[in-house]
Amino acid sequence: MDGKQGPGVVPTGNSGTDVAAGRLRGGSFGAVTALLAAVPLATGCAGMIDEIRELENLKSAAAARQARIAVAFDLSQRRAQANAGVPPERLGTGTGAQIALARRESPAKGGRLLGLAKALVTEMPHTL
Repeated sequence: MDGKQGPGVVPTGNSGTDVAAGRLRGGSFGAVTALLAAVPLATGCAGMIDEIRELENLKSAAAARQARIAVAFDLSQRRAQANAGVPPERLGTGTGAQIALARRESPAKGGRLLGLAKALVTEMPHTL
C-alpha cells in the first residue's frame, strides 16, 4: 500500500495501539473492522491495486482463522456432548448449523464448511 492511513476509529475497550500491535483477543475483531472502515481510499491507481491485494491477503488470513476456530469449536462441542452422555454416533450433531449461523450461511453449507475446515486443518495444515 502507499502507507497513507486515516485516523483510526476504534470502539471503546480497544485502543488503536492494541490493534496495531496485534494484541487482540477473540471477540474483539470489531475494532479491526472499524479501523478498516476508517481508512481513506488510496489515491492513485497503484495505491488502489496495492490495497486490493492487501485486502485479499486479509481475507485469506481471516478464512484460515475461521477454519481453525471451526475445528476447535467442533472438538469442544463433541467433548461437551460426550460428557453429557450423547451416543458416539450423534456427537457433533448441530455443530455445522451453529457455524453456519455465525457465518450467515445455510445449515447445509455450515456442514460443508466444517468438513472443508477439518480437511484443511488436519490433513493439509501447511495450506493455512
